Amino acid sequence: MRRNAMALLAALICGSAGCAETVPSEWPKECVGRLQLALPGEADQGAILGRERFRDSVQYGRPDTRFPDGETADWTALSLGRVTHPLMKEEKLEALVALKKIKENVTKTYKTEEKINVQTWPVGKQEGMGWIAPNRRITLNIFAHDALFSWSQTSNDAAEFAEVERNAKNIVSGLRPRQLFDVPSEPGLCLPYVFIPDNGQEKHAIAMTYRLKEHPDITVNLKSKTAEPTPKPGGDIRPDSVTNDFRTDTFWGTVTAPGNLRSARSIWHAPAKRQTQLAGRSAMETFLAVVRLDEKNEDFIYHTVSRGNPDTPEAAPDVRLVVEQKRENAIKRGITPLTQDEVLKLARQIAASVSQRTNR
Repeated sequence: MRRNAMALLAALICGSAGCAETVPSEWPKECVGRLQLALPGEADQGAILGRERFRDSVQYGRPDTRFPDGETADWTALSLGRVTHPLMKEEKLEALVALKKIKENVTKTYKTEEKINVQTWPVGKQEGMGWIAPNRRITLNIFAHDALFSWSQTSNDAAEFAEVERNAKNIVSGLRPRQLFDVPSEPGLCLPYVFIPDNGQEKHAIAMTYRLKEHPDITVNLKSKTAEPTPKPGGDIRPDSVTNDFRTDTFWGTVTAPGNLRSARSIWHAPAKRQTQLAGRSAMETFLAVVRLDEKNEDFIYHTVSRGNPDTPEAAPDVRLVVEQKRENAIKRGITPLTQDEVLKLARQIAASVSQRTNR
């Protein structure tokens, strides 16, 4: 009886204080931006499907990020460019043809309208192509093994263009393939399938999404972003907009916006937002049950966010972790979805694993 009472007390304390879980030592490490985390096993990662990247050879829009089977990889966002899943040989050939057509159209537009030629931007020994347009826009499309990395940046004036040129040269000289669970120890940014070395000071906003193979009802999204400066009093930006509390409200406001869900409720009460630790800093965590528009049963979503240090914005970036359940993804594969308690335990274990990558 006493043992049961102590267990209940411990559960209540952890529930209100946000107790950290222990990360199993056998979990493999993966990297996102300047961060690293551990996952409980093999996972699919979100990237762009090759057939969607060049559905229209003159397309400049951004296709949805998906897992290899076509399911949308929610919350994925890369400020540094776009990356496809590895392409088959035929797809690579189609991609090169499409890129040549895009370059030809850009060249034709400037030559016809402004009588200016588009110049080739060298990509060194890398497979792919690059060009520089008269509006000071450099575009790179480079293969890292079989994944295609696409990047484009524009400057407003000649002085800024030197920075764009430096960034392009850094990508051409440094871009390299990266397998899942390959965590570099040097400064740079991890993206799906690629790694870009840098000086550890480049601004970034990278959010990558994983779907666990053993538990396909669970996706994990980790976001690493250059810490935003503290808003100045009396300025246009609200002073509290960088706080964990505000960012938590913003996230759930997006998720629960009218038309997105049938219902949503907090699992926790008094308080629903709880203090915890994420990447070694003070953080806030929340845990909700939601019913999607096309479902009857509840899924669970865990969210935790940590404000970075604006004085060292790259060494201590803003961090957000979302662990989301979609029961149907397990059921359709003949796998039993995780329970509420199992989702929370797993989410807190993953949260406890998030840290700065060595040397960033």
